[in-house]
Amino acid sequence: MRSASEIIAAPLAPAARVKAIFRHIAPRYDLVNALSSMGLDRHWRRAAVRLAELPTGSRALDLATGTGDLTLAVAKLGEPALLISTDFVPEMVALARRKLEHYQGPTRICFNLADAERLPFKSGSFDAVTIAFGLRNLADREANLREVHRVLKEGGRYVILELARPPSAPFRAAYHAYLSTVVSLWGGLLARDRDTYRYLRDSVRSFLDPHALAQELRAVGFSHAQWQTLTAGIVSVHVAVK
Repeated sequence: MRSASEIIAAPLAPAARVKAIFRHIAPRYDLVNALSSMGLDRHWRRAAVRLAELPTGSRALDLATGTGDLTLAVAKLGEPALLISTDFVPEMVALARRKLEHYQGPTRICFNLADAERLPFKSGSFDAVTIAFGLRNLADREANLREVHRVLKEGGRYVILELARPPSAPFRAAYHAYLSTVVSLWGGLLARDRDTYRYLRDSVRSFLDPHALAQELRAVGFSHAQWQTLTAGIVSVHVAVK
């Protein structure tokens, strides 16, 4: 297996590079995330599910599911009739399957290898689409937004949970220092992969601010796009309505 530094430096297409990175860190992904977020990630996912406002008997789609944490939260808290959990990294889908094999509830959960920029579903198939911490890693964000708009029913919601840059300059500086030191340290000690976690840190710094993302959502046809910030602005939850 190539080292993290080789993956990050590799002359791959953006999507192939992201797939290689997440394949590399999959085995330790949950542990590093839980420690680096100090357990707050569970609170953030609960907030995202509440904002999805899933109706009884609904059909939901979770994109870039990773190891399945948001899928599990949607199933437990939102209880849609059908939930399709997707990622384009096979190793992540395998971990999600394992995590949810003991789920007992009313939701039927299906797993699918799928690229979030080219969704293999019919138009108007879902009441809600969710994505957690995945949008900033997509090579073609506009393609994803258009595809989600296509597969949603009229009135359906796209709920985007994503890391953000805090609006307060002093807190933002402290947060970026935390990403640069503590998160990279956890990545190095636990995942033996400090280089990849530096890449993920940089992806947070360079991502759109919430205003700009809301504008992109409206530009592809969403009639309504708003957001909430959580934990002093280090996370945002966008809700876009078709």
